[in-house]
Amino acid sequence: MAGVLARLLPYALAFLSSLCIMILELVSSRLVARHVGSSLTVWTSVIGIILGGICLGNVLGGRLADRVEPRRAVGPLFALGAMLTLACLWMNAVVDRVIPSPESMNWELRTVLVVVLDFLVPATVLGMVGPVVAKMAVEQSRRSGSAIGDVYVCGAIGSIVGTFLAGFILMYLASSSTIVLVVGAALSLLSALLASGGAGAALGLVASALLGLGSVGPVVRGLGLGSIHLGSYDLNYLAVAGNVAALAMGINGLMGLLAARQGSLGSSVEEGWEADSDATGVRPSLKDLATLAFVASLAFMALEMVAGRLVARHLGSSIYGWTSVIAVLLAGLSLGNYLGGRIANLVRDEKQASWLFLAASVMTLGILAMEAPASLVQWLFDLPEHKNVLGSAIAWNELKLPFLPAVKLSWQYRLLLVTAIVFFVPAITMGTVSPVVAKLAVDRLRRFKRTGTAIGEVYAWGMVGSILGTFLTGFYLIDLLGTKGVLLVIATLMAFAATVLGTLRHALWAGVPLGCCVLAFLPIPVFHQIGENYGLREPSGDPATKDDAFAWVDESKYYYIKVTNDPEDGPDGEEVNLRTLVLDNLIHGYFVLGHPERLDYDYEHVYAQVAYRAAKAGGRITLAADSAPAGKPSTPGKVSDLPANVFSQAGPSGKREDRVKERVRESLQALDDQGRRAPILPKVARSDLKTLFLGGGAYTFQRHMQYAYPGTQVDVAEIDPAVSRANFMATGLPADTPIQTHWGDARQFVEKNAGQKQYDLIFGDAFNDFSVPWHLTTREFNDKIAGMLSPTGVYMINIIDVYESDDVANMKADRRISKDEVVDPAARERIHAQELDRARRYGGFLGAWTKTAQLSFPHLYIFGTDRKPGAGLRETFVVVASKQPLDLEELGRRPDDPQFFRKGRRTEPMVYDAETTRIVIEDRSRGIILTDDYAPVENLLAPVAETRGDD
Repeated sequence: MAGVLARLLPYALAFLSSLCIMILELVSSRLVARHVGSSLTVWTSVIGIILGGICLGNVLGGRLADRVEPRRAVGPLFALGAMLTLACLWMNAVVDRVIPSPESMNWELRTVLVVVLDFLVPATVLGMVGPVVAKMAVEQSRRSGSAIGDVYVCGAIGSIVGTFLAGFILMYLASSSTIVLVVGAALSLLSALLASGGAGAALGLVASALLGLGSVGPVVRGLGLGSIHLGSYDLNYLAVAGNVAALAMGINGLMGLLAARQGSLGSSVEEGWEADSDATGVRPSLKDLATLAFVASLAFMALEMVAGRLVARHLGSSIYGWTSVIAVLLAGLSLGNYLGGRIANLVRDEKQASWLFLAASVMTLGILAMEAPASLVQWLFDLPEHKNVLGSAIAWNELKLPFLPAVKLSWQYRLLLVTAIVFFVPAITMGTVSPVVAKLAVDRLRRFKRTGTAIGEVYAWGMVGSILGTFLTGFYLIDLLGTKGVLLVIATLMAFAATVLGTLRHALWAGVPLGCCVLAFLPIPVFHQIGENYGLREPSGDPATKDDAFAWVDESKYYYIKVTNDPEDGPDGEEVNLRTLVLDNLIHGYFVLGHPERLDYDYEHVYAQVAYRAAKAGGRITLAADSAPAGKPSTPGKVSDLPANVFSQAGPSGKREDRVKERVRESLQALDDQGRRAPILPKVARSDLKTLFLGGGAYTFQRHMQYAYPGTQVDVAEIDPAVSRANFMATGLPADTPIQTHWGDARQFVEKNAGQKQYDLIFGDAFNDFSVPWHLTTREFNDKIAGMLSPTGVYMINIIDVYESDDVANMKADRRISKDEVVDPAARERIHAQELDRARRYGGFLGAWTKTAQLSFPHLYIFGTDRKPGAGLRETFVVVASKQPLDLEELGRRPDDPQFFRKGRRTEPMVYDAETTRIVIEDRSRGIILTDDYAPVENLLAPVAETRGDD
């Protein structure tokens, strides 16, 4: 039994170390968000830097494995890994004090620097484990190829489990700092179990116990322990004691490594003489094999970054999307490693390995068929015309299997399933390469007794390729070539590698992706048309078009950007051009060329009406002398001749004749509103308003503010310069606009400008039901926003969610009972409970955000855009937060209010009453306060995203 456990030990350690690294990788994106925001740039930096650490660790681990008995090294390595993992929390708390301020450093460079300081060293130490345990596996196996492949597989499986555990479970159950404590406790326990000395085992057990207990909330609360504050999180005294014990354990582990190194010097010399006597001649070079590992790993990581961008394009950017991408590609890599290990036992030279590169090229090119499907793919996956496989997740409510009942799919598993369909097989083919290359390297150096060096060198060059593939693709290639272009380059690169290693038959295939590149990249009209027809390139747009067509199409590392033109009749009968901005297949704004007064979204009407009330109350605008008459709704012919008391502002008295007059007034007003689209705005002579917009979108409301309130200062924090460029080119935004756009993450803009300028109005417009930048939802961010508001300032944010009241849920239950003729009281009660549970799945994000905002703003007001509050429909909510109380009654009904119309109806938003607001905050929030350390936004919005399939 002991022998079996000893043989399994290397594979178990590979699994556990990879699991811990992946949990740390996913959590790291949350930890650094308070400093650098959350975006593809952050994910690129996190993935690239942690890969860089693993790369350096592979090199050092390979050398360590040749100089120290592997079994004496793994315990100290886990001790150091635990200590340095916990050190991430301390470094992250002070990193903003040791790097240049945001205003003095490029955003991308600052992001990379923060991630390097926080996570490079821990990733390096944990990366050293791989070659050490691989050396252990090779030494006890008769087949080195299988042993290496199995170590790869176990490491990849550990990474997959860690990814799912962090992304789908832990981030909802626990805060980021608690998850790091749990990882530290696990590594400490492993160190204790592997320790060769009593002191190391004792320190490991103590650290593990203290960290574990310090991670359990009921234990900490029961003991009544205090805590110390570290930036955006608190460490209780049990956790602090665990950190101290881990520090001592790490120092002890380092001393153990040095002692093992000293003890091995004599045997190393002896072995060196033995190796020299047995092996004659110069040691063979591994440069060609290192190049192959480099190319394969570069292609794999480029594919991962493209996969992340494609999933975000169709299904939004979220932790679920990145979890699915990372897990699916790692699962493919894992299976590929396993198959590659078996194949490696049969491969004797590089020529045989060429077929693996060829297969990877074919499968990568196949991704384009899924992204721009031909009729065969549409038929296989039952896709509507012009739909792709990834986009089908929106409507894929259930999985139907032969001979089995249908399985309901929640949102995260829809993402996982379609991601697997598109990317799993290409990942398998790429994963077969590394074990084969590593085995060829081991065979070359086996007689020199440098198997650890061989494995480490191949690991290292593979990681260098991974790092380059990550940064090159995430920072440059997607911007330059688009996702389709990058896929074509990957397929061509792998085909060329197969051709160099193989024969003329491989060269024949290489012509296919190369020809596709010609069609995709050459600026020749005929090639452009063919490339569009075959889905190899995106359609082009014409900014001057007046037809129903694309006005602009672009792709950046943040968004797939489209601007469409829709000719329609204007209010005066003339034809106008409505431009629609679409980011990642979700509409972000409308703008009618030449008509900045027009707003087409209901939530924009609420923004405009609240902004007017707040600006007027705060004395920030001066009305023109003739504003009141102009602001009154105009009425046609006979309506304007009615007696004045029909339109009395006092409202109905309750008498029957007054109620009749009120109904007549409302009917006549409705007739007046029908067909009206042009808003009626008060005339403003001068404005001193200072406004900030978090998100540029179509720059619709920004232009409206400058039109309606001349002199208004407008600042915009927009993450993507390509969005601004699309507006300059296709929505009529002038190149010399007075709107000041600041490119970069909104969190960084707020950090940079806090205390420098105060705003009267701040508009949050960066949310939708697929992609919510969680770091803009937290208490810490709200506190900074509150600090940027003037004393009479207002912060408005729009949130897409579903709110179904308990009354509506009970009505639905009554209908079910009546329809099914249920008479049993217990069954009736069960139906009511089911409907209430279903209704209370929704509204979590709206409730949590509002509950959180209460801590930063004394006055909150909630507006829904549906005519029946609590009806259970997906709608856009506007939450208004202010330092002073606001008069927001009868919005759109008072004579001097801005008047807006939509589908023949006047917009008259109703603020939620106190009881409804209480229900939203207390019952729907689940008691969650969103913080930088804990913000499970994706979990709260998952039920809302699922409703997309009902559209």
